[in-house]
Amino acid sequence: MPLPPRRGPAPLVVTGDPVEQLTDPAPAGLTQRLVDAVTAFDGVRTGPSYVCVRGTRAFHLAPVLAHGPAEAFLAGSEFGHVHPPYDGSLHLMLPAPWGEAVVAAGWGTAAAPCGSLLVYGPRDEAETAVVARLVTRAYLYARGTWTPPPP
Repeated sequence: MPLPPRRGPAPLVVTGDPVEQLTDPAPAGLTQRLVDAVTAFDGVRTGPSYVCVRGTRAFHLAPVLAHGPAEAFLAGSEFGHVHPPYDGSLHLMLPAPWGEAVVAAGWGTAAAPCGSLLVYGPRDEAETAVVARLVTRAYLYARGTWTPPPP
């Protein structure tokens, strides 16, 4: 299933250090649902980020499951994270075809470090489903599981 285009204008973001979404933050309930879904994945725990500001909830993959390439991780076992509640965007590592599709469909933008994406925080249930799909792809990438590019 291809990524649907994100509706509306992109929020104002900073793609350097720190990476963050400055306008149109995601509702806390939606980001919490994403965090809950990711922590249900095999081998994932949340914790502080190795690379982001205090209050960020990072997704860490158990080392015994982390068979993806080095490019699948922001640092150590961290394959992505949700920024603090005042922001609600996500910082993910995705295979290049997925990253290109995210940017083309308006769901995010390239960010630092090179190869990472700032994925805009979801504004409603439908957007949460799309962002959950992207987080799932980041998880599979970190596990080293082949995942076809979006059509």
